[in-house]
Amino acid sequence: MTSMGTPASRSISTTSLSKDHDEASEVERQPAGKLSKQEIYLELRRRICLLDYQPGSRLNERELASEFGVSRTPLRTVLQRLEYDGLIISQHGNGTEVTSIDLGSMRDIYIVRMRLMDAMAESSPLPVTDDILVDIQELERACRELMGSKDKRQFAEIIMRLHQVLHGLSSNGPLRDFNDILFFQSARFWFLLLDKMDFGQQVEDLLDELRMIRRSLELRDVRLVATVHKSHLAIVVSRLDAMENAD
Repeated sequence: MTSMGTPASRSISTTSLSKDHDEASEVERQPAGKLSKQEIYLELRRRICLLDYQPGSRLNERELASEFGVSRTPLRTVLQRLEYDGLIISQHGNGTEVTSIDLGSMRDIYIVRMRLMDAMAESSPLPVTDDILVDIQELERACRELMGSKDKRQFAEIIMRLHQVLHGLSSNGPLRDFNDILFFQSARFWFLLLDKMDFGQQVEDLLDELRMIRRSLELRDVRLVATVHKSHLAIVVSRLDAMENAD
């Protein structure tokens, strides 16, 4: 697998999801009071995934510490965690940079995520609650509203929220943690590729997945949920293969 911090020969070009959301992003980036290290970590991870910080961009420790109202010591703890997750890389003398990835490495990550769905199906699931059903119904409604739209940021946010729903269905802590890391390593680059795809088809595929997951949840069948999600990850792998072969 190509290093997450090293540009590869087939690295994915960067196009921001937030081009039309600059003003909203600036509002979101004004924290209300001092945040905990966990809250800062989640916020920075979210920004990286939504391409507010694009691959190759540099993070300024001083500016971030000032923004979040903390000293640089706790901020560095957060950055170390993000580096462990493969989302940034710190190099002495060069600062901290958001990592990039190539198509081959991205494909490898999706293959592993498919295998994790097998493990999820075999592990002891948590109960499917009414709140989870409401969450998936809301995601399905939000996805329908995307039909005929080209709001890529909203598309990305729906996928991130779907990940959180699936994340909460497994009782296997190590599996959840590893899947979480791989999701955030790979999802942002799938979002970058949206310009090369039929966006309407992507929305239809996501809506189809949400419908099937909702029906599986209504049956309280977490194994079926894992199977559905795995099949849609396989579709992503097939499309990555097609892109790589076309290069």
